[in-house]
Amino acid sequence: MRSKLRPVLGVATCLVAFAGGSAVHASPGDGMRVPQDVRSISYFPSHGGWTLMWTRFDADAIDRDLSRISSLGANTVRVIVPTLIFGYPLPDATMSARLETVVDLAARHGLFVELTLFDWWHDYGDVVGSRRWVAALLSSYADDARVAFVELKNEIKPQDEGAAEWAAALIPYVRAIAHKPVGISVPALDPASDLSLLRAALGSAQPDFYSAHFYWRPELAGGYLVAAKAAVAPLPLQVGETGYSTAIPYEILPGVPSSPSAREAQQAYYLRSLAFAADRLGLPPIAPWILSDFAPEAIPADDPGVYGNPREYRFGLYRVGGEAKPAVAELRSIFSSRGVNRLTGFNGGFEDAVRDEDGRALPAFWRIRRASNATFSRDASVAHHGLASARIDGAGTGTRPDAAFVISPPDAAVQSGNRSTITGFARASSTCGDVRLALRWFSAEGRAVGGVQSKSLQCGAHGWRRLHANGVAPSGAAYVSIFLRAAGTVGSAWFDDVSYVRS
Repeated sequence: MRSKLRPVLGVATCLVAFAGGSAVHASPGDGMRVPQDVRSISYFPSHGGWTLMWTRFDADAIDRDLSRISSLGANTVRVIVPTLIFGYPLPDATMSARLETVVDLAARHGLFVELTLFDWWHDYGDVVGSRRWVAALLSSYADDARVAFVELKNEIKPQDEGAAEWAAALIPYVRAIAHKPVGISVPALDPASDLSLLRAALGSAQPDFYSAHFYWRPELAGGYLVAAKAAVAPLPLQVGETGYSTAIPYEILPGVPSSPSAREAQQAYYLRSLAFAADRLGLPPIAPWILSDFAPEAIPADDPGVYGNPREYRFGLYRVGGEAKPAVAELRSIFSSRGVNRLTGFNGGFEDAVRDEDGRALPAFWRIRRASNATFSRDASVAHHGLASARIDGAGTGTRPDAAFVISPPDAAVQSGNRSTITGFARASSTCGDVRLALRWFSAEGRAVGGVQSKSLQCGAHGWRRLHANGVAPSGAAYVSIFLRAAGTVGSAWFDDVSYVRS
């Protein structure tokens, strides 16, 4: 953990489904199903992360945050329960009452609760104590429609001694106690392998669904999720956590300008790309980590992997002060869509702007491949259509060959044989050098495996010229990226109305 389901997910004794924001109970049947169309957000207060949510319990702050979650179009909140802080093997009455307050407040805001159990706990040899704790904590929520489903444990490592055996003993027990679907997740490191190991080790004690987490380059999400989905088939898979930190530095995506404006726009585009990848594979809506950024004192020192690490404080959709980042509007669009196919745009018309480190306007979402003698900007005085264009300026002996704006479209994943087409318009001053559009294909490891480019813009030509390139993904290609190149340019080159199609 930085540290959810349109298809029916399923396997034991009752059905809870979301229909127009209310719980609908069906007659008991042969299988237990996870709610349909779950739109979930992981939650800790901005001033009380992890265990501090419970030890610094602030019901008023939680109430305000749950209202905010509801306003995003979510219908579920993920609530994480740290076992030892709650009291083990018998939960403390005060902590149990605080959990009940959270569940009740969520219901008042029209939200269901996903309970994640056994956080910060690894005593896998104590099955008896674990069952005792589960029974004491969950018995009162049996058949309680406010709790939609239960995640046994966040990011369990199947390689840990006794972990899989413990999970196999607990999954059917939790299901029987709570009368809820039960899920489980693995870390976001090698999920396909970990999910495969865990699925095999659990034998007949399978959960009702598995959860994969993703925090890497969005271009890799397609292949990552394909492998994770195959590892647990025919059981369902959800993207139970994903996110992009707006911290500086955070270089998971090279070329994003080091400004709050650019990083926050990139976070929104990251969610768009992940939502598209999940939707294309028939997976449920993505579940973002996390509602709000964390204040400096909000992460307990007991977690050395998170405490004091700048990036871990800035995954929120909102800033600590409550201001919405651009990801808020993006998530509302994702959660409100019947599908996310309309979320394929990548600012190819350069209408949306951010600011770089020096306050200069740049096209939102686009990354920069910096080169000597080159500067990059968004030009609001020149456009083919609309309000602006992307501009590369060269000086001295001209820009180096690698000067370019770069982006991967939301549907960047490809397989060998897929055809990609890029079209756009360009213009340049008289000493334009080599101005082109290009496509490049990359392996899952980020190695270039092929590329095509348009004809070069004719220097000295007046006005805008249409450029076009297309090609077929070669063997080993995992994703495609778009390049707007200006090599050897002295003066200015402009690009506008860039579009991409994959077939």
